[in-house]
Amino acid sequence: MAAAGPAWGPVRAKPLTLKDMIDGSGCTPRTVRYYEREGLLRAARTSGGHRLFQAAQLERLRFIIALREAGWTLEEVTEFLDVRSQGDGDREAMRRLEQLMQSHVERLERKLEILQRLRADLDQTGLLLKVCHACVPPTGEVACETCDRLAPLAELPRSFRLAWRARELDAQLFDEPSADMLEGEATP
Repeated sequence: MAAAGPAWGPVRAKPLTLKDMIDGSGCTPRTVRYYEREGLLRAARTSGGHRLFQAAQLERLRFIIALREAGWTLEEVTEFLDVRSQGDGDREAMRRLEQLMQSHVERLERKLEILQRLRADLDQTGLLLKVCHACVPPTGEVACETCDRLAPLAELPRSFRLAWRARELDAQLFDEPSADMLEGEATP
């Protein structure tokens, strides 16, 4: 019978095979073996050499995958999960865990802000592409630089400018003396 687990799914109570770990996490066998080699997962071996994992190892694997998808390095995951065993006593380990958590929460908050801005930019691009559909013929190209249905190029979302209108950006003249002045170099 499945025990209630974290929000990302229940964890079973019986020993799990490699296939169970894969099915329960969505990762590959190679990933499970890699995390085991790195010491992040532990498995017992049957007499035939097959891996058997405790149910808690699936929960740990799911958490590792979530941290990795959030951008944590393998070293950061290892440090976080091993903080209690690496400390000079529980008080020091608790202090270190609090520091790690605070640092990672701040980093996640910054990422969330970036992702929200990126999402808004991409949503705007999606709306603009709907306008562009009316102009693009089944064959051939359209001259976007003469379009009067959209805002001026500089006012368009970055993703739209860089993905759809990049030719116009590349065609803009490059003023080398002005660029040199921006870098603080004197022009000859």
